[in-house]
Formats: sequence, structure tokens, C-alpha cells
Amino acid sequence: MTVKHQQELWDEVKDLPENLFPNLLQIVHLFKTSILQTQLEMAELDQELQAWDRLSDEAVLEFEKGLAQ
Repeated sequence: MTVKHQQELWDEVKDLPENLFPNLLQIVHLFKTSILQTQLEMAELDQELQAWDRLSDEAVLEFEKGLAQ
């Protein structure tokens, strides 16, 4: 995070009452967890799609071989 972003974030929350900070921290934690989980799931989906592409390519090649015979 850049210093600019840190300052912008602080400017947004600095006037909040102290008793709201635990809730804010929980929101930030949930946001972070959600983003990280989404990134992980997207990477796994990408790997699965690449595997399907390879299997599809292999199936097409085998089908074409069968036609050539």
C-alpha cells in the first residue's frame, strides 16, 4: 500500500468514534479474506480450464486421426 493510500484510508476513518474501530477491523478482515479466497478460486478455475482445454485438444486430435484412417 502506498503512503498516499494509507493517508486516504486514515482520512476516511480518523473521525470515527473509537468504539467503532473493532467493527471496522472486522469489516477489513472480511474484505481481505474474501479477496484472497476469490483470487485463490480464480487461480484454481484457470488451472481447471487449462486442463479441460488440453483434454479437448487431445480429443479433437484423436477424432481427426480416426477420420484419416
